[in-house]
Amino acid sequence: MKQARKPKWSFVVMRGADKTVKQFHVSKRSVFAAPTAIILAVSGCIAGLQFKSAYELRHLEAQLAEQDAYFAQTVSVKDEAIVSLQQEIVQLSHQAQELETKVGELQELEQKLQQFIAKYGNAISPSSTRSTPADDNKPSVQILSAMKTDAAIDAENHHTSKQFALLAQSTGLELETLTAMVDTMEYTMAQTLRLAHDKRTTVDAYPSSWPTSSKQLTSGFGYRSDPFTGRTTFHAGIDIAGKLGDPIFSAADGTVAETGYDSELGWYVIIDHLGDLQSEYMHLSQIEAKKGDIVVRGEKIGLLGTSGRSTGPHLHFQIMQKNKPANPLKFLVMES
Repeated sequence: MKQARKPKWSFVVMRGADKTVKQFHVSKRSVFAAPTAIILAVSGCIAGLQFKSAYELRHLEAQLAEQDAYFAQTVSVKDEAIVSLQQEIVQLSHQAQELETKVGELQELEQKLQQFIAKYGNAISPSSTRSTPADDNKPSVQILSAMKTDAAIDAENHHTSKQFALLAQSTGLELETLTAMVDTMEYTMAQTLRLAHDKRTTVDAYPSSWPTSSKQLTSGFGYRSDPFTGRTTFHAGIDIAGKLGDPIFSAADGTVAETGYDSELGWYVIIDHLGDLQSEYMHLSQIEAKKGDIVVRGEKIGLLGTSGRSTGPHLHFQIMQKNKPANPLKFLVMES
């Protein structure tokens, strides 16, 4: 007995009315297997594409992560550099402010020193240097000359601070170096100013200025014949002739230690100076200073007269050094 054939599916392809018809026979199994194979193939392609996309996505994510890390590190380095630059800018700003302050202080010192030299620079001249009594405590000719030399050197060096800016530009000096230079200049000028002031104070307190307008001496220092008794006596000062009422000036800066009247000295004024020096003015017609007054060189303290034991209008000028009389001519500046 023959086995019954399984039914087959037929596909008819008609290409046209005048063309032959082609018929294809396909088993039922093939009809269901073909779509399944197609579906599996398409699914496989889709799965492969998804796997490839996932792989590429992971690769891109890894690259992006590396780039993010690199950019983050770069940004961190840049941020640190920016912070460092900001700190340097703040530091430079502070240094510039400090430098500006120092320059201002230096200019003030310069101005003070210029005013000092303008006031005292010509006060000491070569003609004013005279020999003085031999004593270690009083100013010497060398001190006067040294003061003038220091003042001249300071005057020549005034412009150096003004050249600091140009010097910094031409040599590329940093602000810290320039500030140190200004500090050194400021300290040096302060020391010089203080030294000059001390020397000026010492010089002004040295009784070297003539107490009268007249330079006519009628009696010198030392032993002489007393005009009243004719006996040889010691004359502890010098007598300077003048007109009644002529002004009497302080020979130096000092403090009025005593004023009064004595039957022999007449109206008198005694002034204390530095270095255990005293200047005494006797036979005045009028006193214009009182005890405790602080007087300066050339200040009027009285009027010339003939009071006390006197033979005529004159000033008896006397200098005491450590309570001992000294020759005033060794102190006074002999002006032409």
